[in-house]
Amino acid sequence: MLLLCVPIYGEAGAQETDELQYNQITLSDTSNTVDSYKSEISDRIDSLQSYYTKEHPRYDSLLFSIYDGYKQQYVDLEYQNDTKKALQIALACEAIFIGELEDKEQADLIYNIAHIYDKDEQYLKALNYYRRSIERYEALHDVERLDLRNDLALAYNNIGVIHAHTGFFTKRKECYLKAKALWESMDEVDKSNLISLYGNLLGLYAKYGDREASEELITMINDKFDQWMAEDSFGKGRKELQAEHPPQIYQVQKHRLNLQYLGFTNDRTSGLAHWDSLRTYFNSMTLKDQQRYSEYLLNGVYRVATLMVDQDNVSERAEERKFIDLGMKESNRLGDRYYEMIFHTRLVTFYEYATEDFANALIHLDSALQIGKEMDIREFNLLNIYLKRGDILQKLGRFEEAEEMAYHGFSLLLGEPVSDLFTIQREDFAQRNDIYYVDALREVAKIYKNQFRKGGNTAHAQLAYHFYTIAADLFHVYYQKGVYNPWLDMTNKDITEGVLSMHLALGITDHDKLVNTLERNMSQHLWKEFEAKYQQFLSVPDSLLIKHNMLKASLARAKNDTIVLAEELERLDRELLANEAAISSYDKKYFSFFSGQLDINELRTRLSGEQAIIRYIATDKKLFAIVVNSSNVSVVEIGEKKPVFELVESYHDQVQSIRDQAVGLSRELYDRLIRPLGLNEQTIRHLVIVPQSNLNLLAFESLENSKTGRLMVEDYELSYAYSLKLWELQQNAGAYSSHKNSIAAFVPEYPKSYLAAMEEDHVTRGRLTYLEGALSEAQYIVDKLGGDVFHKDAANKNRFIASIGHYQIYHFATHAMVDHTNYEKSGIYFQDGETLSYSELYQMRFPAEMVVLSACNTGIGELHEGEGLMSLSRALTYAGVRTSVYSLWQVPDEETSILMKSFYKYLVEGYGKEEALAMAKRTFLDDFPMKRHPFYWAGFVLNGNLEALSLEDRSGKFWKWGGYLIILLLLLGVIVYTYRKKKGTRTGN
Repeated sequence: MLLLCVPIYGEAGAQETDELQYNQITLSDTSNTVDSYKSEISDRIDSLQSYYTKEHPRYDSLLFSIYDGYKQQYVDLEYQNDTKKALQIALACEAIFIGELEDKEQADLIYNIAHIYDKDEQYLKALNYYRRSIERYEALHDVERLDLRNDLALAYNNIGVIHAHTGFFTKRKECYLKAKALWESMDEVDKSNLISLYGNLLGLYAKYGDREASEELITMINDKFDQWMAEDSFGKGRKELQAEHPPQIYQVQKHRLNLQYLGFTNDRTSGLAHWDSLRTYFNSMTLKDQQRYSEYLLNGVYRVATLMVDQDNVSERAEERKFIDLGMKESNRLGDRYYEMIFHTRLVTFYEYATEDFANALIHLDSALQIGKEMDIREFNLLNIYLKRGDILQKLGRFEEAEEMAYHGFSLLLGEPVSDLFTIQREDFAQRNDIYYVDALREVAKIYKNQFRKGGNTAHAQLAYHFYTIAADLFHVYYQKGVYNPWLDMTNKDITEGVLSMHLALGITDHDKLVNTLERNMSQHLWKEFEAKYQQFLSVPDSLLIKHNMLKASLARAKNDTIVLAEELERLDRELLANEAAISSYDKKYFSFFSGQLDINELRTRLSGEQAIIRYIATDKKLFAIVVNSSNVSVVEIGEKKPVFELVESYHDQVQSIRDQAVGLSRELYDRLIRPLGLNEQTIRHLVIVPQSNLNLLAFESLENSKTGRLMVEDYELSYAYSLKLWELQQNAGAYSSHKNSIAAFVPEYPKSYLAAMEEDHVTRGRLTYLEGALSEAQYIVDKLGGDVFHKDAANKNRFIASIGHYQIYHFATHAMVDHTNYEKSGIYFQDGETLSYSELYQMRFPAEMVVLSACNTGIGELHEGEGLMSLSRALTYAGVRTSVYSLWQVPDEETSILMKSFYKYLVEGYGKEEALAMAKRTFLDDFPMKRHPFYWAGFVLNGNLEALSLEDRSGKFWKWGGYLIILLLLLGVIVYTYRKKKGTRTGN
């Protein structure tokens, strides 16, 4: 029986008693419907109205006390997890009290109903009520009179969590960021809410690879956490339905979030330290609290196990299995069935990949599926379990059962029987743009791909291609254009390999859509940054660009709002068209340049008949190449990735000094990487190489054709790019127009004391002694082109920063350093060892036409899968540089100086950048035939824009002023001639 205390009041008009008397009213256990509770509440109000009129000064407070009694009942029931009865009482309160209570109390009631629906996993209804509560809170909110930022932030955060359940990724992020902005704008905020929100955001950022945002969040948490604890700022301002937390849980949360962040860095040592701290604080809580917060411990176990990523490492596999077993044990101890299911699925992955024990994998998968059915888990979890079961069954040779799992899983997804899997379309995932659905599509595609390879049935290849294509489209919507993390990289590699292999297996000849799809799913972080930095120097007024963004956002909101009138949509469309016309009047190329998408047909129109782009794609196990020329696109499967990458690494080792195996490896790499492409040697003369992963180490111009004995540099002019889209941007981007001078050359001298201090094991140095060649090289270049040499004390970091924007070309005859412990600390050194690091370049706007890095190893750095080499050249591109010339190994000083002088000579003569570098290398090979080994000449490569420099060099100035002098002399000659002629005539008379 539930007891509810309601006061009894004196009759209307009668003498009021000084003392309120209360009557205990019982709520019958049979009152289990909304209507029965409505009836009970109405009876209480009728009783009140029989004694007091609504105009009586005490009526409102007494009415509220009735509501408050029922509110306490539904709050207590929700806390006891009896959400069904809590909902009945709360909905009855809504029916009776909305319109009767104060506005803020009504908004809180709507929020509370949303919270109970949320806990009852009725997410669509919860979403509706949260939105209604936000509408009420926003109508009442006034920072000075009634500050409701905390209430609004809680509602937005909870909507974000709901979208985590429903799989609507973009809305999830939007809601979290709204909550973050609201809470961070408050002077006093409950830090338990803030740290929970940060945890939600960290999970989100980790999934789509925003390492920078994650690092910012975790740094802020770690920096401020002790202060928050000292100020006792956790748990302040809780709403009714927010439970009180034990103090240890905040420490647990801090270490769990650090484990979550370490998924970006794979720092096992730090991960184990945070795990030990998390477990210590967790075990200090009561068993009841441990059971209540079991997710915190078990999520921590899961994440520390995830740090053991190298399945080929026996000790790491053993560590991973130890933590999985611990997670299973703790799940059972704490009675957490959900995480018991999670660790069963983790064992499935372990058996599948670490030991290939598919029979045991199936046992744990069936256990996970059973728990999932009992718990009525989220749609995408159940879908993934069904499809993973199908994958394992296929591997066990039980394809019919595997296919049954596919049909069953998609019938579950659509809520109706599916008889034809080709009816599953991208539109079925319109509100399901989350990584879990991407994974589900990968699983079903893999079932059919593997069966096709086993039996050769084309129908299976078609189904595999169908689902891989949908997965690629959904990944595109999900991926937020940030930095790739290992999970994003792995996911995209798997999709890419599936799409490419099935595309080739089915003999599809139209490759354009395929290339567009694959390129848009590659990491777009670098080209987005180049685009943003270049945009700073456009002639388009900021006001027009800001208005364009605002109009686009307003139009998007209006299209999603069912109550917006058609006239309003038409008005926004007209304003947007007028705005775009105004922008185009300043820059006709603006919208094609900043479209954000690759159009392979448009890219082909940029290529001459002599040009081709080779885009290498490295998946988990395979290596592919896409060749784009002016007339067509071709796709080639190179073969297994591992042996090719081993050759690349061996070759890179051979060319860093004069070693005799380089020639043989060069020929073998040519046969593996170039010959299968079928390049038309009669017409193609210019190649743009877009390497991926370890191929970034390779100077392709040094590869030798074993049939002709010719080096690639002798047959082609080669350049490099980081992606097809970035290459297109760099060619489209017009030359920066604000430069006043041609070239700035920086040539510092380093004291011996500084050189000695650089002797650290984790640092790789290039040209790290002062050599005369660097100065003579710089002076020659400046004499040729015009500009300034910054030598010795003048070659300092401040002078460089002050020079930005004043020169077209920057030539660094400086030392470079690669820090293998933290690549962002890598950089180049100015006078007295002042460092310009990668991290500084990332923040810099550097509008240079070309930067030449005459130092060594400037194109080498830490390899980040999915992103490429974190090199100085990449950092310069990030800063907005159109073209960079850099080295792939420690080049010899004397030969570098010769090569650089020749390169600039050809630039001055008007050759394109790639042509000038290729001609410099050919000249070197002709002049020094005994130095044909790549060590001497092949280290420097060019990345980016290929156009000839539009510079006014010294020879140009000579001809300009020489022309003026000739004209002047001719004029003087005419005057003298005329004068003499007149004089002669007079004499003759």
